[in-house]
Amino acid sequence: MTNDEWEYRNQNGLKRLYDETLSGKRPKSKIRKFKCPWCGRDFYTLVNSKKYCLWWTCGKSYTQAKKRLARLWNRADQKCKTCGKMFTPDRSDAIYCCNACRQKAYRQRASTAEEAKCTK
Repeated sequence: MTNDEWEYRNQNGLKRLYDETLSGKRPKSKIRKFKCPWCGRDFYTLVNSKKYCLWWTCGKSYTQAKKRLARLWNRADQKCKTCGKMFTPDRSDAIYCCNACRQKAYRQRASTAEEAKCTK
């Protein structure tokens, strides 16, 4: 069992020790109280650098959400290859503004390929 798992399972005991330290019943301890930035729950820990109540749930979710927002923020407006209209893509590899433009481009490619076959 890792320290993270032990702390997660023993939050009630850590909270009791933290409260006793604040009230003066116990000598000063290393237990700290933090708020998880992902779930908002208060948790108690012996590790000063700990940020999340549980890394493999809250920590990973928070990191993935942060990366997703960064990718969304970095997407720039593009010009549609078919109609020339400016649009913000839903995906990073999008080159057409809508399905109609995508279909129109496909039909143009298919007709030019058909013409190339006929001229041979």
